[in-house]
Amino acid sequence: MVTGSAVGIGRQYAEQLAELGYNILMVDIRPEVENEARTIADTHNVACVTKVMDLATQDAARTLYDWTVAEGYVFDVVINNAGMFSFCDILKTPPERLERIILLHDLTLTTMCRLYGEDMVRRGKGRLLNMSSYSIWMPFPGLAAYSASKSYVKSFTQAFAKEL
Repeated sequence: MVTGSAVGIGRQYAEQLAELGYNILMVDIRPEVENEARTIADTHNVACVTKVMDLATQDAARTLYDWTVAEGYVFDVVINNAGMFSFCDILKTPPERLERIILLHDLTLTTMCRLYGEDMVRRGKGRLLNMSSYSIWMPFPGLAAYSASKSYVKSFTQAFAKEL
């Protein structure tokens, strides 16, 4: 499974996994993920399923997890790549946008690791990849919330890996 997989880095992760023979679940808020999935499936002769959903909500990870369990999907690789920017100073960023950035980068990612990680540990196999950002070392004006939330991703991932 790759989140944020309609475009960019997430799209490339999906492509690379397909090249290795993995069947893919591509999750994205953008409906064009469906076209990208068809292209990947046709090119690499793998199953490529999509789920169009907003992962920047309180219950997004649980909703996605419950759906994948109900569909019978089991993952050897989960890439938490979905992300969003806000190129505004904090005082000019709408509060709803700040909340969505933190929900997506931190709460959804953490809960995804908890839910899918538990399945992987129980099966004795699987990999989680959490995407952070170079901006954590060089926070830029206008990216305070983004950089801080991606710093959480790095810190969480390092600590979580030691627990496994």
